[in-house]
Amino acid sequence: MNDLDEWLKHELRMINSSLPLHTVPLSTLLSLDEPCVKTIGGGVHYFDKRELEEFKKIIPKGFDVSLPLIFIKRKELGEGVYVIKGGKNEAEAFKLALGLSNIHKSAEGYYTYRPFVIEFLKRYQTLAVIGIY
Repeated sequence: MNDLDEWLKHELRMINSSLPLHTVPLSTLLSLDEPCVKTIGGGVHYFDKRELEEFKKIIPKGFDVSLPLIFIKRKELGEGVYVIKGGKNEAEAFKLALGLSNIHKSAEGYYTYRPFVIEFLKRYQTLAVIGIY
């Protein structure tokens, strides 16, 4: 690897330092006095309990989703395309939160577009994070 590759890896680690080490089920977060997760960079991502409660209302009973939702910008999929990390439950919860009729899937996983990510973050500021790969 050359110096440029090393520099780029370092920059991506810095950009993605706010991503969570792991996601936590909504039901678990709601049971905590101070819902939070540790981040890759060693910090803490805190959730707003009100947002968690509001989000729970849009999810069907018995359906759990892990948070925060992680949106990863993937230029190779096209400008303004974000992969929704996680599985079908996370993509479905995102779809329900925005009232979308469907959610797209590729070999990379479920994905969405910048305007929808922005709208989600306007509604639920603490329930999602954005990364770049």
